[in-house]
Amino acid sequence: MKIRSLRYRILTLLLLSSYLMFTYNTFDGWWYSSIGTLLVLFFSYLIWGKNFPDVTGLRLSVKTILTTLMLTVTIIACSVIIISYIGSKNGVTIHYTNFGKYYHNIFYILNEEIILGGITIYLLLNKYKIAPLKASVGLALVFSLIHFVFYKWIFLETGIIKVETLIVLCLVGFLRNNLIIIFGHIGYSWALHFGWMVVMFGSAPSRVNTFTGLSEPERFNMFLGSFEMLALTGILAGISLGYMIKKMRSIMHHAGNTKV
Repeated sequence: MKIRSLRYRILTLLLLSSYLMFTYNTFDGWWYSSIGTLLVLFFSYLIWGKNFPDVTGLRLSVKTILTTLMLTVTIIACSVIIISYIGSKNGVTIHYTNFGKYYHNIFYILNEEIILGGITIYLLLNKYKIAPLKASVGLALVFSLIHFVFYKWIFLETGIIKVETLIVLCLVGFLRNNLIIIFGHIGYSWALHFGWMVVMFGSAPSRVNTFTGLSEPERFNMFLGSFEMLALTGILAGISLGYMIKKMRSIMHHAGNTKV
């Protein structure tokens, strides 16, 4: 029993280390986030065996994959329109970058969705038996606060994430969590996350007058901290809440009928 527990702890440490080292800017090169994905999948398999697609949220059917791709294209198009509109109001224009940067976005966001989305939510619901709504709200609050803490004290590009941005981040996190809980996979949450971030971070916003780029905290505050995004994320979060409550009631009703 002790050997199994020790093995689990070591593999969990390797999983988290792989995620942290190969997801963010630890190494130079456009390739490292995809190496991180391979390591995350490898250690996830060693920990959970054949059940790892359920734990990581990667049990995706062909139909779900195709829907995810269509949703991704739609969200990217909407993101270009929204970010360009907000940028134009603030004297900022969007410049597209290169393949390597967009490639990196695909996998670093996938790593985040696996670790901070699929695995975390699976453990909260199935191991710690936390109610779905409480898990979603709690994780969304942590998601928002982490951005404040990391950009204030830890990341290379430091800055203060303003209150409006933190509220939107919380709403986005809540929406993302609800998508995973409702559908049981990270496909749609990845599409939502990637579709926005590939435009805001994969591309290069810069000021029209001075031709200077925006720091990461400035991008968060300008684009996510806007009134437009507060309204949009509030509506989407509300819709996802309605769907999740409907699903929870359906599960409770089914469980009641089974007992009878």
